[in-house]
Amino acid sequence: MSDEEKLKRERAGTYRTADGRFTIEQSTTGWLLLDSEQTNELGLPLARGPFGTLDEARAAVGVARTGPRPISDLGEHRAAKAAKGTGALDIGASAASPRRAGTPRRAAKRPTGQELVIREIRVSDGDELRRLWASVGFRSVGDDDRSLARLARHNPGLVLVAAIGGRVVASALGAFDGRRGWIYHVATAEAHRRQGIASKLVERIEAGLAALGCPKVRVIVGAERDSGRAFWKARGYAISPAQRFDKELDAG
Repeated sequence: MSDEEKLKRERAGTYRTADGRFTIEQSTTGWLLLDSEQTNELGLPLARGPFGTLDEARAAVGVARTGPRPISDLGEHRAAKAAKGTGALDIGASAASPRRAGTPRRAAKRPTGQELVIREIRVSDGDELRRLWASVGFRSVGDDDRSLARLARHNPGLVLVAAIGGRVVASALGAFDGRRGWIYHVATAEAHRRQGIASKLVERIEAGLAALGCPKVRVIVGAERDSGRAFWKARGYAISPAQRFDKELDAG
């Protein structure tokens, strides 16, 4: 093994090559190989994998140095699997109905730029998201760009925003820890509320979690947020009697 391929342990579940280019991180789906010199369509470090073992991810380093640039489609693969299992369609797409013989084919509608688009979070969304969360009174802890990118990287297809005309108008951040799913920061800009946007985001995350085999999802809502509690109850969520204990860690 060359010196370049030797790994240095950064912390539990995270290793880095000697030259610092590649990072191997353990996620809920396996080991991911992150390439700091290449980015994916979200502007995040290109992720290869997941790999079943650390040794498999280590072996992929050499291939990544010399081989062609791969396309990281893990998020798309999960979304397609979720749609297949639930019958869900991408937002903005319409179901194709059978066309009878002799019926003229309608021209496809041209996008106007004001359609609702649900997509994964991008690096450039950070400032807009923090303004949105501040407007609804969310306490912003761990919402810096680096933390959001790490959340998106470990949970492809689950960390979502809704945008209209390129502007972020709503958010919902999903995660899976291997035992249960979590949904954080479901928020909609005031001018776009009561249009079902938050429900669409949550439905997409629920479908993605179900595709991963997640048996249960949990949401934390402040006791003072009556509207938030009503939203989750309407979606079939029940209040858990268990008490919650929190502790903030100095992650360095």
